[in-house]
Amino acid sequence: MRALRIPARVVLGRFAVALAVTLPMVLVGIVGVNVLIDQKIASIPRVKLKTAQDTNPGGPANFLLIGSDSRAFVQTPDQAQAFGSQATNGGQHSDTLMVIHVDPAQQTGYLVSFPRDLEVDIPGMGKQKINAAYDVSPQKVIDTLAQDFNVPIQHYFEVDFQSFQGIVDAMGGVQIYIPAPARDAESGFNFVPFNFHPGCFLLNGAQALAYARSRTLEEYIDGRWQVTGQDAPDLHRIERQQTFLRRLGAQAFKQSVNDPLAANHIVDKTFPKLKADNSLSRDDINKLIRSFRKVDPNDPNSLQTVTLPTVVGPTTPSLGSVLQLKEPDAELVLARLRDFNSGPPKQQGPKPAQIRVHVFNGSASNGAASTASADLQKQGFVTAGVGNHPRLAATEVHYRRGSQDKAKVVASYLGGVGKLVEDKSVVDADVNVVLGTNFKAVVAPPNATAPAASTPSTAPASAPASTAAPGKAPAKGGAQAPPADPTQC
Repeated sequence: MRALRIPARVVLGRFAVALAVTLPMVLVGIVGVNVLIDQKIASIPRVKLKTAQDTNPGGPANFLLIGSDSRAFVQTPDQAQAFGSQATNGGQHSDTLMVIHVDPAQQTGYLVSFPRDLEVDIPGMGKQKINAAYDVSPQKVIDTLAQDFNVPIQHYFEVDFQSFQGIVDAMGGVQIYIPAPARDAESGFNFVPFNFHPGCFLLNGAQALAYARSRTLEEYIDGRWQVTGQDAPDLHRIERQQTFLRRLGAQAFKQSVNDPLAANHIVDKTFPKLKADNSLSRDDINKLIRSFRKVDPNDPNSLQTVTLPTVVGPTTPSLGSVLQLKEPDAELVLARLRDFNSGPPKQQGPKPAQIRVHVFNGSASNGAASTASADLQKQGFVTAGVGNHPRLAATEVHYRRGSQDKAKVVASYLGGVGKLVEDKSVVDADVNVVLGTNFKAVVAPPNATAPAASTPSTAPASAPASTAAPGKAPAKGGAQAPPADPTQC
């Protein structure tokens, strides 16, 4: 595997990483063989917090995960050069906030990212962006989630720059699929190798940090540098973090199972650098282990990662640009975080076999419509063909009047994206799906019934796009780099 070479740079700014997935993965490798596991859990620094009443050892629970940009750990000149100092970077902030709903009995996890610009009513502070709550304290975040969304938090984890880099480096790096030359001057991500070919590259801790926190990513496509994801930079960053999450968790699991000593090393390197609520116990750690032990990075169904649906709100002098909840989509996501009955509810609405779906590709990724159509067919939907559409940022689900219930079922399989649009021009299907650039994969919802046996899809596989000659950038007007294929890593 090729190693990614990036010049040494000062890594500044903020990040968030889903450590709650990596934590149980490495623990799986040592629980049962390491009699000191209780001592290791006890080594995690604690924060005194008032959390919701804990559930029983086999019951679902919510874990709040915050990525902090605090530089409080900086003590040496080298650390100050790499991260900056606490004084020069204005205390602590959080760019991304995640709530992980675990169900150990069903061995499932549901991770919801809350965008940092989401407008909320913070207790005692009034209307603010949600990241302002963490500026006060983790308790303020917990209180805000309970008051504004009726989402109880049983446990809390916090991870900072040093913890994140330490985890990645302790595992010897993490492999990420890179589809095109990319760079971000603000985060320090600078992936412009001399002889580029799309494929898997090994990122060390510093490189992974720059990748995960990139907000102004540029990619070299069609012979020119293009800024990608500027319609909603924080939301696209969350997508990259969720992709990295799967890679990080799966690699930690593989290493810990194959080599318990390696897992022990990762735990020893990272546990003392974390923070957790004062009531976290081994039983709670076991909930994470049982919920995430089946995570497969190539199977989106094994761990659902969604971003709380939002729309752009009005700009104000005090808050600037904000995001507001998109209803009823947001309520469906929040309802999952409030459900403490073990096991997914039964699927509502029409069955997939009763729904004809026509898929259009507006994502600019070659073969995306054919792939999505085939995947929907595997889930039991009736395919009505594929087609092309002008490039679209956000995926849309078009339906005829009277077919909204069918559109909702289709949207539930699109991995947390898909705006419902009533459209009288839909004539040859019940629902037209127009894939946008935010579409990642067809993902069966937790309440989906198993599809009946169906005829395998005959849709042709997407042919790889041509790449530039060695040592040269892709020719202007040439084929785009192939779409990211996580199964290659």
